[in-house]
Amino acid sequence: MFKWIGIGLGVIILLLMSFIVGLAVAPAGVREAFRDIFIIILGCFMLISSLLTITILLSLLYMINRVERLASGSLVPKLDQAMVKLNEVLDSTRVLAEQARQSAGTVTSSTTFVAEQVVSPVIRIASLASGVRAAATTLARRSVHEDAEKSVAP
Repeated sequence: MFKWIGIGLGVIILLLMSFIVGLAVAPAGVREAFRDIFIIILGCFMLISSLLTITILLSLLYMINRVERLASGSLVPKLDQAMVKLNEVLDSTRVLAEQARQSAGTVTSSTTFVAEQVVSPVIRIASLASGVRAAATTLARRSVHEDAEKSVAP
């Protein structure tokens, strides 16, 4: 494929060079006629390129207008709805966080109350009962030792 492209480019260059040499050898009237023809052809190409540029610019402006209408008609309301829902979720999250903070404070207060009002008296009663048991055990051993000493002593 590259072989045919190279051959085509070579033929075009060869024709262009032969045309330039032919114009250089041709009389002045022929050169002026070709000059005028090429000026007219270049003018036509400039007119066509200007029309194509204007057409591309207008189609680009039309597409920009379409995208803007589409965005403002469907995208912006959906974004607004999403923002409203997001704000609702954030508000409910804030409420839940505040309730969790209050619950934690209530649990801390309840734990402190139970520790001071319920557990402390139970500990005191348990230590008193343990002391009474220890005293009773000590007294019971003492009386057993005294009875044993009385029975051994004549």
